[in-house]
Amino acid sequence: MISWLKGEIIQKWHISSKNGVVLNVGGVGYEVQILSKQKDIIENADLKEFWIHQINREDYTNLYGFNEINQRDLFRKIISVNGIGPQIAMSLLEDLEVNQLVNAIESNDSKLLTNSSGIGKRIAERLIVELKNKLQQFSENTNSNVNNQKSKIANSIGLYLEEIKSILNSLGYIDSEINDSIKFITTKENEDTLLISSLSPEEKKEQMDKHLKEILIRLSQKST
Repeated sequence: MISWLKGEIIQKWHISSKNGVVLNVGGVGYEVQILSKQKDIIENADLKEFWIHQINREDYTNLYGFNEINQRDLFRKIISVNGIGPQIAMSLLEDLEVNQLVNAIESNDSKLLTNSSGIGKRIAERLIVELKNKLQQFSENTNSNVNNQKSKIANSIGLYLEEIKSILNSLGYIDSEINDSIKFITTKENEDTLLISSLSPEEKKEQMDKHLKEILIRLSQKST
């Protein structure tokens, strides 16, 4: 069973609603059907890798390739439902991201599912009945990514605040004064909190100068 391929794209093909590539892997050309929304990603790639699902029939073998392993794994879940074929799964993954598709199934949103080509009300309801409460692994992966992002933002803010504290300490202010005066950075100005993690060094310096001025004004007002 082929599960993953990496090679040079030597041909791109389009048949009806299907899109794919021929992938040269060690001198062997593998024909792989892909999502059309993946075409832009592979446009300028010399080497490309795909997570593969292989379907064997009596007279042919089909390979379906995905940029992300969770797309491939959700594809496998969908086609495990009786009467649901690979083209229906491809249609759903073409129109919806993994988290959107999982949420639609978990929340009984058959209307969203039927927006995809070839997905009627009965198919949508069958997917919901068969897969509801069986897609926890995808929800956990999504939550993990969100938590990782939140952690990165929190670490960035923490370093930013430590730098400000160090400057204020060097000016003679004590920690209790500083801690009370910098609360607004993470409360009143929450939008700045999110911004800090994505600033360039130059932008970060400008933002820090702005915050230091505001903090010094607050500190001077308290001392009077």
